[in-house]
Amino acid sequence: MPKRINVSDYRNAARRRLPHIVYDFLEGGALDEQTLASNTADLAGSPLQQRIMRDVSGIDLSTSVLGHRLRTPVLIAPMGLLSLFHPQADVHLARAAQAAGTVFVHSAWSGTPLKDVVAAAPGSVWCQAALWADPRLVDQHLERAADAGVDVLVIAGDVSVSSKRERDLHNGFTMRARPSVRGVFNAVRKPRWVSNFLFGPKITFGDQSTEGRPMTIQEMGEFMEADNDRVTWDDVRSIRERWPGKLVVKGIMSPADAQLAIDAGVDGIYISNHGGRQFDAQPSTFSALPAIAETVGDQADILVDSGIRRGSDIVKMRALGATACLIGRPAVYGAVQSGQRGAAAILDILTAELATALAFTGATSLADVGPGTLALNGTLTTAARAASPRLTGSRDHGDERSADTTPEPASVTPQSTPTSTGPCPHQAAPMKDHHDKQRHHAHPDALG
Repeated sequence: MPKRINVSDYRNAARRRLPHIVYDFLEGGALDEQTLASNTADLAGSPLQQRIMRDVSGIDLSTSVLGHRLRTPVLIAPMGLLSLFHPQADVHLARAAQAAGTVFVHSAWSGTPLKDVVAAAPGSVWCQAALWADPRLVDQHLERAADAGVDVLVIAGDVSVSSKRERDLHNGFTMRARPSVRGVFNAVRKPRWVSNFLFGPKITFGDQSTEGRPMTIQEMGEFMEADNDRVTWDDVRSIRERWPGKLVVKGIMSPADAQLAIDAGVDGIYISNHGGRQFDAQPSTFSALPAIAETVGDQADILVDSGIRRGSDIVKMRALGATACLIGRPAVYGAVQSGQRGAAAILDILTAELATALAFTGATSLADVGPGTLALNGTLTTAARAASPRLTGSRDHGDERSADTTPEPASVTPQSTPTSTGPCPHQAAPMKDHHDKQRHHAHPDALG
C-alpha cells in the first residue's frame, strides 16, 4: 500500500473509504464554496521568506494558549457528529491531541458525551457551548463543563443562522430520516462504513436527549433547526459573569466584533469562517487575520482555523498574529483511516512540516516568527507589516532570539512523515428532506 505522507494523501484515502454523500458532507461548503476555496488559496498564495546560514539546530514548537502550555500550536477544532465518520471519533481525536501535547475542542453537537471525552484525555479537552434559544440548555452545558473539570469554554458565535450547503441538498443528505435511493445505493458500495452504521453505536447527540432518551436522527434535525437569531453580546457578557474559566468566542471575522468580544471580557478571539460552511460571501480567515490582530493586540490570545493543510500554513498564520491554529477536516481524514492512529499521524505530519518551515525561515521557535517571516512579494505582506504592536514586537528574525523557556519543548525532526493504516467510519444514513429545499440545517460545526 502506498505510504501516506501528507494531508492530501489522507484526504484521498478518506474519499475512497466513505460513501460519496458522506464525503461530500465532510468536504462541502456553503453555496458556491468560494470562501471554502479562498481559505486554502490565500494561504498557498502568500510565500514565506527563506533565510540561510542560521543555527536552527534546536527547534522548539511549544507555546502557551489560554493558560495551557502546549508542545505544538496545532489544536483540533470543534466538529459535530464526528461519529458519522468513525466510531467514537471524538475520543480518538482527544487522545491523539493529548499524545501530541495539544488540545481537542469538544463540539456542542458531539455524538459523545463531554464527560466521556474528558475522561479519555484529561487536561486536553476544551468545551464548546452554543447559545441555544432555551437558556436552560445553556446553563446545563455550563454545569456539564464545570463538572467535567474543563477550564476553557468556546462559544459558537456564528451559528445563529443556518447555511445552505448545496452538495448535501443535491445528494439528499439532511437530518430528515428519509434515505434517498441514490444515497442508499452509494452507501452499500462501502461495506465497512455500512457495517459501522448498522452495528456500531447509534448516531445521536451525546449531551442532549428527549424525555430522558437519546434523540432520533429526525429529532436531532429538529433540534438543530431551532436557530437562535436573537443572540447578542449581552449573552456573552452573561456567560462571562457565570463562567470562572477562560472564555473564547468562535466566529470572529471583523475587527469590530473582535473589539466587542474584548469588551465582553473574553480571553480568546477565535477567527473562523466555519471552514467555508456557513457564509459564503466572506473572506478567508488568513486575509481577515491582520486587521483583527491589530485590534486585539495583547488583550487576548488569537486562535484561527480554516484552510490549514501544511505546516507552513501555521507559520503564515503565526506571522500575521495568530497565537495558535486549529485543524478540522485534516483530523477527520486521519480518523477515517485509522481512528486515533490516523489523527495522530496528521498531527505528526503537520508538526514536522512546521518545524521544517521554521528552519527554512531561520527561526527556531514561534517567538521568532513575525511579519518579516512572510516574503516581500506576498500579497498580504504590506498589511502584515502595518499590523499591530503585537506583530511588530516580534523578532522578525534579527540576530537575537527570544528565549522560550518551556520545560518540555517539542521533539521534532523536520520532514518526518509517519504513516498509518487501519479501521474506518461510522453510522448515519443518507437523508432526504422533502420540505426544506432552500435552507439546509446540517450540523453547524467547523470542518476547517
